[in-house]
Amino acid sequence: MKLYIWGTGRLTGKVVGTYINIKDIEGFIDNAGKGEHMGKPVYTPEEVSTMEYDAICVANLFAKEIYVQCQKIGIDLKRVIFLYNNCILKDMNEDYEFVSCILGQEYGDIVKKRYHTIRGVEAYGNLCLNEFNGGGTEKTIMSELSALS
Repeated sequence: MKLYIWGTGRLTGKVVGTYINIKDIEGFIDNAGKGEHMGKPVYTPEEVSTMEYDAICVANLFAKEIYVQCQKIGIDLKRVIFLYNNCILKDMNEDYEFVSCILGQEYGDIVKKRYHTIRGVEAYGNLCLNEFNGGGTEKTIMSELSALS
């Protein structure tokens, strides 16, 4: 199988060796496309688009940008696996000043925090609710989530 990993940073390091064996990797993809990473060649996305590949695993936080880049250069998105940020979330409310004006500040803040709580889930698998609960325990986080529903 010809497997490429898009990314050469910290998140790639978390995946390679833990979930994906380095022996199974043909090479890495990076927009700079220079040299080697973990003993494997690093290619530009344009180079890989002209090569044979079975799968590309995107191991960084730039899923949206890479998705668009793949479309532009002809990489088959059916063969691309986004390991992080594989869901696109958009806050449907664009003007929270307006929301607060209509609903009141207190309920407007609750509505706003719902989106920010969801977006607080990051690549590390932890909830980043420091601004809401002072970085407390899981029990506190679950209490915060319940309060926001």
